[in-house]
Amino acid sequence: MTARMATCHDLIKNEADLKRIGELFVTLQTSTTPASLLFPWFPSSARKTRKQAATEMCTLLYKYVETRRHAEPTSDAIDILIAEGGTTQKIVEVSPGLEVV
Repeated sequence: MTARMATCHDLIKNEADLKRIGELFVTLQTSTTPASLLFPWFPSSARKTRKQAATEMCTLLYKYVETRRHAEPTSDAIDILIAEGGTTQKIVEVSPGLEVV
């Protein structure tokens, strides 16, 4: 339900991409270790895994935003953000909690 409220109908209909986003989110959460919080600059395997997951998730969401940008507008959250003038980069922007340095 959260994905439906926060994204678009196109993503919800694609079960493979929806499942992949869920997997990537879990990867982001589990790759946060005490060491990665204390030493964010240290090139650990957790940091590399987190960066790969964040990059893949943003790329996948970017694709859906671009698809919606060139489609008939609906009342989906992405379409509303596009209608308000949001750029694709701003819509897919990574929050500070998921920021990958």
